[in-house]
Amino acid sequence: MDDTELELDASKTYRVLNGRVIGWIDNKQALRQAIEKLLHTERYMHEIYTDEYGIELQALIGENFDLVEAEIGRIIKEALLADDRSVSVENIQATKLDSTSLLITFSVESIFGTLAFEEVVA
Repeated sequence: MDDTELELDASKTYRVLNGRVIGWIDNKQALRQAIEKLLHTERYMHEIYTDEYGIELQALIGENFDLVEAEIGRIIKEALLADDRSVSVENIQATKLDSTSLLITFSVESIFGTLAFEEVVA
């Protein structure tokens, strides 16, 4: 097996839908699922994960929207670029929905192509 084949095999994982395992996914779909899971996992909160896994959004709760808007891009990039399959995170935008939630949109350039995301953070 060459290095490329090993790299692609490492991307194969279980497909999880509504908390249930329902088959297999790989490459772009596997990365999308990994990113969605990471965005919903607070860093340092679960002993099962290393300190490198997750996102640090707790620190932004209750902060001024201007601070949140300034920091959210850095926080998202730091979390997502820890995965070697992600090359860059672009076009990060935060839109205030109400006093407790934001709509975050961004795209991830990966070794499999571009992935677009739209997440509500509350």
